[in-house]
Amino acid sequence: MKRREFLKSSAVLSAPMLLNGLNVRAEMSNPFLKALGSVENGRKLVIIQMNGGNDGLNTVFPKDQYSNLLNARDNILMNESAILNLPGFPATGLHPSMHAMQNLFTNGFLNITQSVSYPNPNFSHFRATDIWFTGSASDEQLTTGWVGRHLNEEFPGYPDQYPTAAMPHPLAIQIGSQASLMTQGPSLNMCMTVSNPDYFYNLVNGISDPAPPTPYGDELTYMRNIKRQSNTYNGAIRDAFNATATLSDRYPSGNLLADQLKIVARLIKGGLKTPVYVVNHPNSFDTHSNQVDLADRKQGLQANLLGALSNAMDGFQDDLLLMGIDDFVLGMTFTEFGRRIRSNASFGTDHGAAVPMFFFGRKVNPVVLGTNPVIGNNIDPQESIPMQFDFRSVYFTILKNWFELNPAQINSILPGNFDELAILASGTSLPVTFISFEGKWLNDDTATLTWKVDQEEQIISYEILRSDNGSDYKTIGTVGAQPGGVVNTYHFDDRSASRHLYYYRIRVKELSGSPKYSSVLLLRRKQKATPLRMKVMPNPVTDRFTLAFEERINGIVAARLVDINGREVWKRVSEAVDQNNIDFRFSRTVIKPGVYTVEVIFNNERAAAKLVVQ
Repeated sequence: MKRREFLKSSAVLSAPMLLNGLNVRAEMSNPFLKALGSVENGRKLVIIQMNGGNDGLNTVFPKDQYSNLLNARDNILMNESAILNLPGFPATGLHPSMHAMQNLFTNGFLNITQSVSYPNPNFSHFRATDIWFTGSASDEQLTTGWVGRHLNEEFPGYPDQYPTAAMPHPLAIQIGSQASLMTQGPSLNMCMTVSNPDYFYNLVNGISDPAPPTPYGDELTYMRNIKRQSNTYNGAIRDAFNATATLSDRYPSGNLLADQLKIVARLIKGGLKTPVYVVNHPNSFDTHSNQVDLADRKQGLQANLLGALSNAMDGFQDDLLLMGIDDFVLGMTFTEFGRRIRSNASFGTDHGAAVPMFFFGRKVNPVVLGTNPVIGNNIDPQESIPMQFDFRSVYFTILKNWFELNPAQINSILPGNFDELAILASGTSLPVTFISFEGKWLNDDTATLTWKVDQEEQIISYEILRSDNGSDYKTIGTVGAQPGGVVNTYHFDDRSASRHLYYYRIRVKELSGSPKYSSVLLLRRKQKATPLRMKVMPNPVTDRFTLAFEERINGIVAARLVDINGREVWKRVSEAVDQNNIDFRFSRTVIKPGVYTVEVIFNNERAAAKLVVQ
């Protein structure tokens, strides 16, 4: 069989192709594969799919609506005191199983975008998922993924003419799921799909699962050989994976989502040019019943799902930071819909409309985007959270501001008009190039901002905007522009910076056109030169202990216990308010007698001490 003929026929086989024991499909239409139009910018997008439809109201809590929320779901709602705080956003909180994501938000690595959906939402899992995969309207039937349609034009001749020197690696890699409409193009697929991490290790170790001694096995062996001959990507993936090692010790064990993200981090660090990676939460968020533990509503099915997501995301972001590649990796989550406002009689929630989305990475705008959903005092059983943001506006924003596609390119994927959202720190394109935008504290009430620009054309001035919460900005000063075709450096001293953190943006005023904005700068109070010092009291302990710090602290404190084998066995996050001591308690059924290390993180500073449990 000729190579072209084999590939044409294999594109319509119902069984997946196998590459060294790896379930592989050549896929094409992940909604973000259009990114390859700007593959040279080196940016990567990691998509986490949360199958089943997550209950957003039990994930991101509208604390200012708590009393009415309790009326609507009194059989599943936890006590308000258990909800995790979000600094700068006192009306909004996170589920208590999401301590790691709370820490990401506090440190400027997480964006929460409220109430994402589309007009006339569909509540069928299959149809709603197809809508998200294709970028279609609810009354529009598409058979291709919206980026797959672009790739068909962007990379003509695939696969016969690929790999090339410009793109020697897979166009996208999906782990933890079979091929879907999200990755389907007009004629064939262009994304390697790995059904689970074990099969991936077969690939990188050069191992094939044995074919069964049947006629099907003979055909399987033949297909493997053909695929091995016709696809050179396996060597590139193996080389990239083996070129580096996992650096973070914060990946949770027994977490299949973390296992997938661990692979992705190594592939990116190893040099793959692949711009899009898709991973799948291994468990369903379709919580029609027993969503919470009735004995402790902080626990239960959804708590386990959110905890797995939060901890996997935290380990991945820590790994990227330690590898030095976090500047050009953006992560996002999505699920096909949310749940209804009112809980059902089975201690669960039914299919609803809008749902919050999470975006994580160094380059996000670390705010809660949008407003809390309004919960009425008389909720109809069928009522859902209405849409604030169209999901296609999310796609539009990522394609425009992350992958830097031009309007014509984007319109070929998403016909229509969609809003640009403030998800990323980099806003709309500017009539000037910002080389850098930095800040530092000079003293207790003065912060100095410095920005370096090039290619200033018809610029009048730079307005300095400041926000306490990353959402509401006010002008605090103006610096006149000095265009002249050279690199210019500008400074501004904010002499009223009395809080411990601020968000800054620069509004660029030009002679014509609407104002443009710089990226967001999150500036926190400068750390003290002295290291974080603490004592554990008492020691040995039974089921509670106190951390006593030498200096008074103010902010989020994360603590964890690590056993002698280096395994994390307990973690808590607490908020200190100008205090020296913080009390913690643990369950004796979880923590057994022995010697542990208690590790603490505060303001990106670490401290550790031995702790004996008796």
